[in-house]
Order: sequence, then structure tokens, then C-alpha cells
Amino acid sequence: MTVPAQQAMEHALAAGGRLVDLTRREPRGQGQVCRWELVVTLGQELEDRAAAAWIIADEIMKARTDLDDLGYRLWRENVLAGTKLTGHDYEHVLLHATPVFEADNDNGVTGYVGEWLWYLLTRDLPPEPGHSVEVLDPPKSAVNDGGPDGLVIHRVPGSELGFVFRLWEMKKVTGRTSTPAGTIRKAWKQINTEGARYMGQFSWGGRALAPDLRMFVGSMPRQWVERKESGNGGVSIALNATDTPATAFDISHNHFTTHTHPGALQGLVVAIDELENFAKDVRRYVWSAL
Repeated sequence: MTVPAQQAMEHALAAGGRLVDLTRREPRGQGQVCRWELVVTLGQELEDRAAAAWIIADEIMKARTDLDDLGYRLWRENVLAGTKLTGHDYEHVLLHATPVFEADNDNGVTGYVGEWLWYLLTRDLPPEPGHSVEVLDPPKSAVNDGGPDGLVIHRVPGSELGFVFRLWEMKKVTGRTSTPAGTIRKAWKQINTEGARYMGQFSWGGRALAPDLRMFVGSMPRQWVERKESGNGGVSIALNATDTPATAFDISHNHFTTHTHPGALQGLVVAIDELENFAKDVRRYVWSAL
């Protein structure tokens, strides 16, 4: 049974209002070429899972409606009130929800929720000392879009170029295994072979960037092909398991070989019991006003 949206929202606010407030984060892989973090979230408590699902649904719809404040307000008010939209209001909100939450795309929705798990956990945690986040965009606007999954640019005073960036690939593991080695290997190989092409797919023409950041962004494709230490890779796995992996990413450097400098590789595992059902809860909150 899905917890009503109003109740889920209130529980989320009581916990702190952010996804990270419902997680436990543990550094792993010390001594490995690829260090990683394990994020255990969404315990067995129904209200905790509902709060996290609500946070993600709300964040997705806020991003999807973008400058369309009326569309977001119509969706949110009706979801929280438990009422259905009709007429032009229905058509208005539907155009924002459909590209992601079509009812016949369970696999795509699960993967998309996995990308949002990475984004929200990355956005709401403080960066490493000496780093500040300059660019971190929400996941793509439609399920199963091709191209890169995520990019983070940090300002790092004193570094060679003043900034560093990390290109991220996100995957999900929805089987009953808690050993995501095969999925991790596939993700690293994808960055290894497609990373240069991904760098050419980012569009920056309409962005207002500080002059030094603009210069850095303009040179990122060249930085990548020259294997500069300013360019890095990352893999995030959303895992359907309560039995979390003891080891992961230990041989990632064998599959991502274009960049070999210290810190070039980073991993993240987000462990959620019943990941697919959780993604369905996110979709139910979005769809409940439609």
C-alpha cells in the first residue's frame, strides 16, 4: 500500500527534507585504485521509503516543469490533496509527466530513478575539501535518452586549470544478486570506449558561465582525449539488495584505461531493497494526480 503523498511529504520534512537525510553513507575501497562509497537507504520502514519516493517524485517534476510554475503547482497541489486533474489542467501536467512515466516502461523508469538517486545524493552532500561544485545538472529529460548520464565540474583553486570534471555512467542491478561486478565492468567499458563521444554531446551555448569556467568547459573535449588529470570517470550503481556488497570496483582500472592518474576513478553503490517497487512508488506519486 502506498503512503498518501501528504503523509510522505510530512515524514520527509520531519527527517530533514533531503534524500541524504534518509541514508547512511560509508567510504569503501581504501587502498584500491578506485575508491567508492556505499549508500544504504530506504530501510524497511514504510514511511521512510515513502518519504524518499516522494522527495524523488517532487524533485523530478520540479525539474521537468522547469520554468512552468503553473504546471508544477497544479501537479503538486493535486497530488498532496489526493485529487485528480481534469480538462486543460490534466493535459497541461500530462505533457510533463508522460516522457518519463509512461505506464508501460517499468525498466526505463527504474533506471531513471537510479540516475536521480545519484544526482540528489551528489547535489546535497558537501564536496571534498577544497572543491566547490560549479556544474551539476539533473538527469536527462526523457527515459532511455542516449549519451552521457552525468557530469560534475568542481572548482579547485591551485589546480593546473582551476577546475576538474568527472563524467559519470549510471546503471541499475534489479536481480536478486548483491554482487554487481558485471554491471560495474560494463559501465566502465562504456566510459572507456564512448567517453570521448560523450564529451562532444554536451551543449553549452545557452549557458551563462563565468569567463574562467567558460574557457575550461570549452577545452574539456581536448582535456579528455589528451588524458589530462582534470578529467575523470565515475560509475554509480543502484542496487536491488539489502545484502550489500563487501567489495566492489576493485578491478575497475582494468576496464577504464584511458585515464590512469590518481583519483581518475570513483564509484558509488546505492543499495535499496526492492528497487523496482520503489521506482513504481515514485511513479505512483507522479501519476496520482493524472
